[in-house]
Amino acid sequence: MPPISLSDRLLDHEEIRRLSMQSLFENLDNICEGTVVVDRDARIIWINERYATRLGAISAANAIGRAVEEVIPNSLMREVVTTGQPILIDLLETTGATFVVSRIPLKDEHGVVIGAAGFAFFDQVQSLKPLFAKLENMQRELATAQKRLAEERRPKYTFSNFIGSSPVCMEVKRQARRAAQLDATVLLLGETGTGKELLAHAIHGASTRAGKAFVGVNVAAIPDALLETRRLHRR
Repeated sequence: MPPISLSDRLLDHEEIRRLSMQSLFENLDNICEGTVVVDRDARIIWINERYATRLGAISAANAIGRAVEEVIPNSLMREVVTTGQPILIDLLETTGATFVVSRIPLKDEHGVVIGAAGFAFFDQVQSLKPLFAKLENMQRELATAQKRLAEERRPKYTFSNFIGSSPVCMEVKRQARRAAQLDATVLLLGETGTGKELLAHAIHGASTRAGKAFVGVNVAAIPDALLETRRLHRR
């Protein structure tokens, strides 16, 4: 048996591709509630009988050649043809039913849009209720996580938490309030337990950045070697 040439293999691949595309389209047509194909002017060039009847077009032949909006008033097929971008999952509202649809552009071998194909997968939106419920649950969990994160990043203390009425304490609070109004870096010095963290929170809460996150860093927990490395890199 003579060996199969490269050209023969390419022909085989092209034939397999053609047959697979045809099979895919036919299978989608069988399992979908409706299928429609439009040209580059968004005029219907093919629609299956079941879909045409559901849309009130009397017959598929009656819909051929008409602008897609005349048969499907809320169709976005023209948008797909114009932009060349698919609309993979959407809801199509008609007078008789609500369809879950997918729209994809059709292109030639040069990548030029020559039309679009649309598939109406379901006419019962209830079929997607489990998916919608899962999505809503994920959105609730995300919102809860974002709320908790925002709460963690808010200042925990205000100047009212800095207790003390001595002249020294009053001066510290006066200077801290003044620092909160400045757009400048503030250095807080003091022994452990004197309230530096409390003042940092209070200054942030009274500043113009109060609505943004407060990020605390425990410098004492940073290894000396790492700080030294950062210092050398800045030289």
